[in-house]
Amino acid sequence: MGRLTGEAARQLVRRADGRRANGSRGLRARWAWRRLVLRCASGDPAAQDAVRAIAGKLPGPDVLDLLAAAPAEPADRAAYLTLIGQGAQRQALDPDGSFLALAYRAAAPEVRERLRTVMAAEGDADVIRVVVSGDQRDRIAEMSDGELDYLGRQLAEHRRWDELRRLIHDLPVPKAVAAAQLLPVEEYPRNDAELLSMLAERSARQLLATVERLPATRLITHDTGGSYLGASLSPDLSEVALRYGIWKRGQHNEIHVETLRIGTGETTHRFRGDPLRDVDSGNSILHLGDEIVIRLEDDDHRHQIVRVVPDLRALGSPSALSDMRRASSGAVLVCPTGLAFVDPGAHTLRRLEIPRFKNSVQSFVVSDASCTLTTLPEDRLVAVYRTQRITVVSEDGTVLHETKKNAGSGSGFSPALSFLSPDSLALHINATFPPRALTEIWKFPSKGVPRRTAKHTGAIPDRWPYEEWRGKRLDDSFVTRIYNNADAHRVDPLAPWIQRSSEVSSPIVRLLGRSPGGDMYFTEALASGPQRLEVHSPHLPDARALLERPLLHSTPADLRRVLELRPKIGDLAVREALDLLAAALSERFGGDIALGSTTAVPRGGPTDIALGEHGRAG
Repeated sequence: MGRLTGEAARQLVRRADGRRANGSRGLRARWAWRRLVLRCASGDPAAQDAVRAIAGKLPGPDVLDLLAAAPAEPADRAAYLTLIGQGAQRQALDPDGSFLALAYRAAAPEVRERLRTVMAAEGDADVIRVVVSGDQRDRIAEMSDGELDYLGRQLAEHRRWDELRRLIHDLPVPKAVAAAQLLPVEEYPRNDAELLSMLAERSARQLLATVERLPATRLITHDTGGSYLGASLSPDLSEVALRYGIWKRGQHNEIHVETLRIGTGETTHRFRGDPLRDVDSGNSILHLGDEIVIRLEDDDHRHQIVRVVPDLRALGSPSALSDMRRASSGAVLVCPTGLAFVDPGAHTLRRLEIPRFKNSVQSFVVSDASCTLTTLPEDRLVAVYRTQRITVVSEDGTVLHETKKNAGSGSGFSPALSFLSPDSLALHINATFPPRALTEIWKFPSKGVPRRTAKHTGAIPDRWPYEEWRGKRLDDSFVTRIYNNADAHRVDPLAPWIQRSSEVSSPIVRLLGRSPGGDMYFTEALASGPQRLEVHSPHLPDARALLERPLLHSTPADLRRVLELRPKIGDLAVREALDLLAAALSERFGGDIALGSTTAVPRGGPTDIALGEHGRAG
């Protein structure tokens, strides 16, 4: 039996209202009324709303009809009477609201919303009791965001400030922020004003989004069923875009793109398409937030940029293009005459000519083997390595710094570049004569010429331990050189899953990238079958659990855990959330706390890696 529409229910009411001269209903009116009663008993929302609208006009016999059709279970009966507008009958049955609270707790979200709406519209004083199940404060842990928001607004509307303050101190921190914004400043107790001000000043929406994007487990795995895996983390750190190829027997490898939500582990298939050549072994993909773009290669080793999310569009024909990096808006690549930008929503690449690129080396060829770039989007900086030169330019094409032709190696290939700060860079390159890996640190003073402050031959961790790089915002191409090129027996104690096998020449786990703060590592598990993505996060799941826990259920030990956990996390938003949690826990349990700085993880400065003239680790 399908549900009535609102208009159909109102039409039944009009038909049921037809009366004879003696006040009795005729045949059609009796049929309409019986149908209304049956629909109300079955829980039809439109029928219940229509009957509630005329509840005050119903004669006694009609009320008895409705009562006769009510559920036998007291809790269900209390909810039924509320929804059909029989408040007096519900009050007689359930004077303390306990049955209604029980029904509300067991009801589906749609019914809960209808109950809240009805009780609020009628000014029912039991509405708050219904939501919190009387005085059972443990109920808070089970309440949805909508219920908590509703409860807070009801407490504020009825000016029940003591209960609202108690609610604020019982909620998880993100929800406490939203509730604190309902409390007038003049209602802040003197001994609690500082914490309430801290809570009210934060954005509840941003704080909740931060918590929801954190991984719930230390390891998330996803079997792709393909090969040539590439990954790119979204700017808001909430999901990772995956690109891989699946071989179509006798034809080619088909390219697939998926997104994986970090907070839930859920994947969504976004794109499936043919490459420009039979076997595209590329894994270039870039998540820009609202857009996802990939780079395809044709048989002549030219590249084409294709936007696959939200729509499918090739941004021009194949040409000489480098790999992609995130810009202040969209993406940027290197082309022989300068830079090429992928602007949001654009139909083609926007090319920016840089005379220094075009004129200095006429034979300059854009190739992944000899050219790379890195960016610092918030500072609108782009650094390009080509033909033993590092050139730093602004996004408008102004050349800010350029080394002489003495960076890297003349016989080098496959360079990787990363900003350490707005005025320093790290370069890694593989040299062929003799075979070796070379790492250099370059400083670009505001006045004066660029200078190389450190140079090392060999694996990066041999000179700069893993701890030196932790918490720094690095280009993924450079991060992979730290781990994937390391000695077989050198393992990061905080990232033991990234290691090489001592029995084979290829890594058993290959690093694809890591989050900007170094809190999440994205690896590819290499096996004989399809490749598997792994997301490793040593500390963020603990932060999420603490931030989601109601303060009502917290203990003094939680404060110690927060203070121990915070220095291990590089994500600024998570650190600030933990600071707020620490303040709330300290207020709850008493005692002073000493928080670390809430500033961002340094991008570089006087203590940057190996900036000393003699190349010692700083």
